[in-house]
Amino acid sequence: MKARAVKGILLKDLREVSRERMTLFWIFVFPLMWITLLGSIWGGSSPPAVIDVGIVHFNESTPFNALNVVEIMKNVTIEGQRVFRVTEYPNESAGLDAIKGGKIDTLIVFPKGFGENVSNGLQGKVYAYFDRSDPQEYQIASGLIRGFLSEFEREMAYRRLEVTLGYMEAYLPGNLSNLSPAMMKAYLVGLIDPLDLNEEKVKGETPSPIRFYVTSFIGIQFLFATMLTVSGLVFEEIEKGTLRRIAASPATAWDFLAGKMLSTFTVIAVSILIGIGYSRLVFGETVFPGLAGWGIIGLAAVFSMGLGLAIAMGTRSMKATNALVNLISMPLLFLAGIVIPESVLPGWAKPIANYFPLGRALKDLRLLELYHRPPGEVLPDVVWLAACSLGMLLIAVLLYNWAVKRLT
Repeated sequence: MKARAVKGILLKDLREVSRERMTLFWIFVFPLMWITLLGSIWGGSSPPAVIDVGIVHFNESTPFNALNVVEIMKNVTIEGQRVFRVTEYPNESAGLDAIKGGKIDTLIVFPKGFGENVSNGLQGKVYAYFDRSDPQEYQIASGLIRGFLSEFEREMAYRRLEVTLGYMEAYLPGNLSNLSPAMMKAYLVGLIDPLDLNEEKVKGETPSPIRFYVTSFIGIQFLFATMLTVSGLVFEEIEKGTLRRIAASPATAWDFLAGKMLSTFTVIAVSILIGIGYSRLVFGETVFPGLAGWGIIGLAAVFSMGLGLAIAMGTRSMKATNALVNLISMPLLFLAGIVIPESVLPGWAKPIANYFPLGRALKDLRLLELYHRPPGEVLPDVVWLAACSLGMLLIAVLLYNWAVKRLT
């Protein structure tokens, strides 16, 4: 490999990139727009969910009735925010019309006799209707309503237990007097609440959303921008007719590809640094990769550049190359865990995030920079990424030699 030839190609490409406004937009402006958009939407803390609840109940002059439940529901708060916006309806038909019209998320009906049954220690029926047109909204509404009713039911059971114990202490037969009230209570508590779940907090790594999306921005750069840039630089040589002259010169295929890759990586690295600094300036948070992180970024970029060069040399058409780059990169933005976390991907897509080199590289970068895992933990993945990058480079060299022969 001739250093002088590589340097010449590198400097020429950097000058040409600086003149291409569209290239500068996709490399520098678009990623900053991406960070701004996602950071503005998801970067801050999410407020507690609030749902609109319709209530239908009957007025009953009993010690405890549906109105008591409604008053408690109105005052449920999370982080100072009321969770349920309650609207009362005169009958079930009116409530169902409201839920069908999208005015409320849930309708809860307390049938006649609810208060009498509950006050007399019997089971009280409750009917809940959910709007399932939006699965995500349904999950939120269903979870909140079920959680509220479950906790309310548990509290009611404990209050009934206290009343029952009072009667037992007053009317306990003499032959059972050796059973203390504490033992009776413990036994009855076990009947109504067999499991005692104690939630303990563990301080672990919890990266903020904006830090996650900074790594997404880095992933976009070594996936989309890298392939687009390197293929564009190659086609400039073809369109200007300079590729024939380079092929006829003493410069080898490795010289040509090394120059193109160095110029591309230089531009992408500058773009990443600008994005990292921009996130810090605008959102007050960022991710600056360490040495191991930059090593993963470099290997991922090499794989992406090799793939972009292989596509360009194989098609020898700018339109076809752009179409293939978009066809590959756009689905991978989602399927490789770049835009959305790998944990929420469907089962069939998780192998792509785990085993496709660029998806695996981004996952390892997040392990290092967001969760501060030791570099040795991702070493096997780095070896796999390096092998894939070398293999893709060999394919690019073979296709380059094939394309040059066709040109000459």
